[in-house]
Amino acid sequence: MSFLAGGIISLLIITLIFKSIGAVIGLIFNIIGGGVLLYLFNLIGSKFGLVISITPVTAFLAGFFGVPAVAVMILIKLFL
Repeated sequence: MSFLAGGIISLLIITLIFKSIGAVIGLIFNIIGGGVLLYLFNLIGSKFGLVISITPVTAFLAGFFGVPAVAVMILIKLFL
């Protein structure tokens, strides 16, 4: 009986580890996508004198929240 309980607990722990690894990999892809989005914006925005620096924080925000986050960063850049 204890072997069964140990096996179930081991399966639960392994499942949690792999799900958390998947979440971290997804977060890394979102940050990379946000950096690409900001880079593309900077290519176009530089012609109008509007550039958002690409930092880990801005890349994360752009990757996690998408285009609305870039729009908010543009508004902050314009008004501050």
